[in-house]
Amino acid sequence: MANDVVIGEEELIAKFRQLNTEVQGEALVNTVGAGLTVIVNAAKTNIKEQGLIQSRTLSRSVHQEITERADDHVEGTAGTDLDYAAIHEFGGTIQAKSSKYLAIPVGNYTGSPRKYGDLKVRKTAGGTLVMVDAEGIVQYVLKQSVEIPARPYMRPAADNNHDKVSDAMARSWKKQIENAAGGA
Repeated sequence: MANDVVIGEEELIAKFRQLNTEVQGEALVNTVGAGLTVIVNAAKTNIKEQGLIQSRTLSRSVHQEITERADDHVEGTAGTDLDYAAIHEFGGTIQAKSSKYLAIPVGNYTGSPRKYGDLKVRKTAGGTLVMVDAEGIVQYVLKQSVEIPARPYMRPAADNNHDKVSDAMARSWKKQIENAAGGA
């Protein structure tokens, strides 16, 4: 079967039906996985190019998953489960929840300003509330809300890579069929 030439859709389907059902499902999983890998890698590249890599947590969280598997049908997804991932993808407004203001670090201090006992609230000449350290250096800007611009990384990974996904899946599919048929 590995050296046979297949002409037409019907002949391809007939050859595929000759394969073991279990092999069919695994071949489909590997083929879908090959396409998803292209999307995951493109998303990670997009994250890096947009500067969303401060801790690399977002990039590391992007993964692929087979969500439905049958002998003749496989579905998968690529994405991330991080709570803040959607705000980067779609943009939006972040509002203070547990206090009146969001404390946005702009100096050397990190994390919650509550862990620093030397901070004082001041108002700038422009009317912006800030928190300054004992030396008067601004460490945090206080805002009731902030607008986060959309910086999509998943949608472009899928939308801009149709050809690469198709090519990866075709190569994988061919390899799976050749391996199942006993060819190399």
